[in-house]
Amino acid sequence: MNAGCGFHLTTTGGYNGSVGQLGNGQVRAGGDLSPCLFTWFGDAFADQQARGCWWTPPTSVLQCDWSQQPDHGFTIGCSGSVSYKGQSTFYECHTGDGDEVNLYLEPRGANCSTVQIHADNCRTPCSSPPGPPPTSTISTSSSSTPTTTHPPGECDVVIVEGPDEIIIIDRENPDKAYGPNPNMVVQLSPNTSTIFIFRFSRSDAGKGCSMMFDLPAQENQPPPYNLTGSGLVSFAVLDGPDTESGETTWNDSPAVAMPLESVMLKPGMSVTPIDFGCPGADAEVAVLMTDGPESDACLNYDQSKSGERIGLYLLKC
Repeated sequence: MNAGCGFHLTTTGGYNGSVGQLGNGQVRAGGDLSPCLFTWFGDAFADQQARGCWWTPPTSVLQCDWSQQPDHGFTIGCSGSVSYKGQSTFYECHTGDGDEVNLYLEPRGANCSTVQIHADNCRTPCSSPPGPPPTSTISTSSSSTPTTTHPPGECDVVIVEGPDEIIIIDRENPDKAYGPNPNMVVQLSPNTSTIFIFRFSRSDAGKGCSMMFDLPAQENQPPPYNLTGSGLVSFAVLDGPDTESGETTWNDSPAVAMPLESVMLKPGMSVTPIDFGCPGADAEVAVLMTDGPESDACLNYDQSKSGERIGLYLLKC
């Protein structure tokens, strides 16, 4: 149950960023608030001052108060996703204090959007399935021909979508914007990183989402990508995007809102950096892929011309 361990919270969806607090214990995201450290108690949590955290009636805003028994029923999944009594989609509503938002169990504030909440620690261990998962039909956004695969989860039909936009940024040219990327070219090197933009709509409400990264192995023909070097490659959810398409540079790229998994790139690999509840609103999620410290891994491929799933893509079910 990891009782007594400390963790920080971040949100993705309507607002992407870290979670902090006001002096009165109200939990907020955005603005210049410092990330707050919480303490886990198995299915409840408190803040650094041992104030119990709960959804305060009648508004159901998240707050931590003195002499308050914390609400029980929270779960931190093995991927870090936070749920409350089975509810994994929450609401951020504007406060009127700059870009700060309150977090709600129900949309009872002003100008609300859906968010998912994630914890960076105290996660439940992931359990391995007892046997191979059942095959399922997958329909892709670029092809009407179903294929058979083994997706995560128990969905019978999984929708596969590539990124809506791909942005290249360059550490060696930190103020240079590389403009639109209509061919969806992906580049990774010690100096070059890629930002993947995924867009969501209200029709995604109630669906589960997963980001997956694949580099297919092809024994009888060259793979549709060029991979050299080695080292850890890191993924992260960004606090944005904040700039117009094609104008993002290294220096003005969004800050990291939530670090994800670091992996070694190799042919035949498949990894799921994050699982989350799909935002039930018009929203964008930006994911950064960058070389880790001392990594010399270099990857290049053209997403628009590849005839198979490659690189980072989105599963909805």
